[in-house]
Amino acid sequence: MAEAGRKSYYDILGVPPEAGAKDIKDAYRRAARAAHPDLGGSAARFHDVAVAYETLSDPRRRERYDADIGRGRASTTGDTGGTGRTPGAAATAGRNGAPAPRSSTRTSVEDEEAARSAPIYLPPFSPSSPPAVPLILAGRQLHGAPRQPGMFGRLSSGVRARTDGELRTAALLERALLSTYPAARLVNGVRFDDRDGTTAGHVLLAGYRIAVIDSFTASPGNFSWDGQSLRHQGRPVELPVPRTVRAVQELFPECNVAGWVVIHGAPDNPFAPVIDVPPGFDRASTSLVQVVNAGTAVRTIRSFLSSGPTPNVVQLPVLERLLAAAGS
Repeated sequence: MAEAGRKSYYDILGVPPEAGAKDIKDAYRRAARAAHPDLGGSAARFHDVAVAYETLSDPRRRERYDADIGRGRASTTGDTGGTGRTPGAAATAGRNGAPAPRSSTRTSVEDEEAARSAPIYLPPFSPSSPPAVPLILAGRQLHGAPRQPGMFGRLSSGVRARTDGELRTAALLERALLSTYPAARLVNGVRFDDRDGTTAGHVLLAGYRIAVIDSFTASPGNFSWDGQSLRHQGRPVELPVPRTVRAVQELFPECNVAGWVVIHGAPDNPFAPVIDVPPGFDRASTSLVQVVNAGTAVRTIRSFLSSGPTPNVVQLPVLERLLAAAGS
């Protein structure tokens, strides 16, 4: 049963339990706009709307959710609004890398099984209706290359740290994540053609989730992170990732977007540097981005991607836009 005093997913989206797929999708778009942190909402509200849509837009997850809360509804079999599995979600505006709450009957083992499954390409295509991305290109998991600085940029220690970090992150993701996640698509060196010229070191697409990742190498010394500000040896470190996550979410409203900053320390120690958090800090709470070292990066990013609905889907229209942003 739903907890007393806690809104159900239907209440969050403002739809009745018998609502069809199209009604849920339309309600999600309205709720996402109203909950957006930049439009007077909050990250917490945005997260709730995202989770509600991810659950109710997937027929199997919706059926399980209805059983969990003891709420019956009219059957919507056949009313899938197209594929019936386009369960995108607005950004959590980041959620500290933690996966959205899943149905109580879905386990991490099931997530992993889905993530290891062969990719499914959507929307369906045929000789008369070719895919948005040529299959020889869509079948590749790795696209683009980390950004390289110009001659003067190489003189800046900050630029060198970012460049080295991106090279190490790209190699890490290719080796440790792509090899066991067939549907994941990694696009490096992204620059979007929006008004702000938004850039991202890496974008990972899997199913209806996008992970935006930036990274850098750091000199020795501990970092501290409270979910809002990052400090190195007490000095503030500027993070452009929160703005990037918001921008990418605006560009891809059908997806659930979250952000990461990967900090690399000594090459022989993936768990350096140490990133301290304050006492009582909830690492699974709603937050704009997650800050991690290389030792925890792949695990948290993979968990976020695989816990989304249909994590083995490759969305061809989304991939097409990402490849264009990488110049591929």
